[in-house]
Amino acid sequence: MVTYWLPPLLWCAGVLTLSGDLGSATHTLGLVQWLLSWLPLSPAQTLVVHGYFRKAGHVVAYGILYFLWFRAFQGSLHYRPRKSFFWALGLSLLMSMLDEGHQSLYQVRTGSLLDVGLDFSAAVLAALLTAIWWRPRLKPEPECG
Repeated sequence: MVTYWLPPLLWCAGVLTLSGDLGSATHTLGLVQWLLSWLPLSPAQTLVVHGYFRKAGHVVAYGILYFLWFRAFQGSLHYRPRKSFFWALGLSLLMSMLDEGHQSLYQVRTGSLLDVGLDFSAAVLAALLTAIWWRPRLKPEPECG
């Protein structure tokens, strides 16, 4: 049971940790500058790339979060895929709203409904990919020969 529920709970804790000062643009800009130090980027270009990195982080984080919740409902509670789909999407949306609400408590951060939309879109994309992958596979018919 713990093997199913601990990963999404730890992932949520990580997201909430990064929604504080640690995940602020000031801190992530330094990381992006270091990662891209080998490229001859102007400061303006670095800021643009930084913005894309931050948004990509939302997409990756909430795509993974959706899958972890889905896996927990499927593996632990043995919900039908449709029920797991909706529970995982709902918890991903709730987490996104908590994340953005938490950010609004910090002067160096801002909560954004657009980011909630981005996060939820990432969860929906992960749900669609999971639905394609999770479909029951038909066993191939033996060849008669």
